[in-house]
Amino acid sequence: MKALFTRRGAGLAAACVVLFGCGPALAEEFERPPSYAPATALGRAWKGDNYTVLSPITSDGFLRHYRTRTAFGEFETTGDQLMAARIRELNALQALAGTSSAQEFGAGVAKAATGPLAFAGNLIRNPVATTQSTVNGVGQFVGSIGSGIKNMGESRDSAVESLTGQARQKRLLAARLGVDPYTDFMPLEAKLNELAGASAIGGLAVSGAFLVVPGAAGIALSNVSTADTVGALATDYTSAQLMDMNRTKLASLGVDASTANSLFANPFYTPVDVTAMTRAAEKIGATANLGSMLARAATANDRATAYFIRKRMELTAGQTGFTGPMVGYLGVESLRFPLVRTGAGAVVGAYPVDILSWTPDTAKIIDGLAAVASSAAANAKTLAITGTATPLARRSLAARGWKLRERASF
Repeated sequence: MKALFTRRGAGLAAACVVLFGCGPALAEEFERPPSYAPATALGRAWKGDNYTVLSPITSDGFLRHYRTRTAFGEFETTGDQLMAARIRELNALQALAGTSSAQEFGAGVAKAATGPLAFAGNLIRNPVATTQSTVNGVGQFVGSIGSGIKNMGESRDSAVESLTGQARQKRLLAARLGVDPYTDFMPLEAKLNELAGASAIGGLAVSGAFLVVPGAAGIALSNVSTADTVGALATDYTSAQLMDMNRTKLASLGVDASTANSLFANPFYTPVDVTAMTRAAEKIGATANLGSMLARAATANDRATAYFIRKRMELTAGQTGFTGPMVGYLGVESLRFPLVRTGAGAVVGAYPVDILSWTPDTAKIIDGLAAVASSAAANAKTLAITGTATPLARRSLAARGWKLRERASF
């Protein structure tokens, strides 16, 4: 039998123990969370033209912790899901690095004054199509102004950027690269702003700009959302419009406006995150305690936690094909680990966990979840995770009556 051990830190596991307030775990076999070589955890993605993931990659019993060296400094990332998004952002930045707005966009800037004339010529050649696109564009523009006024001070698109067209060009460019246009990765945000601004001023469409962006076609689309519809919404609508749409959809699910607004106001969620979360909630349907769960989610105090919650909601929605209808959230006092009850009387916990290892903290958290399930008189308990579990974790979960679903999909 392996010796018991304790560990300190402000990791996800320790935070969850505090949230659940569980007592000490029974004496049993525990293990130390594993560490990984970058190539083992990430394959060829461990190194790119503008970054290197440093060794070792540690874990805390739930998530892996990455350190990445880049041309912009070193940074830490928690969790496989957020790390995948960071790698996409770094690859996007590398693709854009070969694009000089002063050169490639120069021709567009020179044509800026002829924009109205070009439109007039197109109107003569193709009057029907041009008029229809103009009507749609004006309607969208007016709608964006209305949403912007209503959400004054909360929109992520500035008034100037919206009026000049820079905000839309930035969203189009981000969509082509497969990244969130409201990224918190400052080097990428700066480059997107630079190219979108030049595009808006110069009258050069983003599609044209991509003729001179090396490597852009090879970047996989992912972080915008697992659902194409979310990516389309993020491209076509301003952040203020997304707020209005999400507020309306959440209201139809019984979530009050103050809870929705608290999500929008949290700087650690992007408009794309909240849109993805809203779509996930729609897929699950109206459930008990949805508003309470989202109110807790709105208290996320860092980007890693916010992204974890977003992916947890998407993963939960992805389990409906296995579980059947879901009727309510349980254990909403927990910020990160609420359970959901199914119509058949079972409970499901769906979490974007990378590698579940059996530590004292893990045991306390699972026992806390079991207590919630017991209070709800659950007739079955399922744990769905995006990653895998160690053999000891599998045995320990089975001994506690949990069914484990590994590599669960969104």
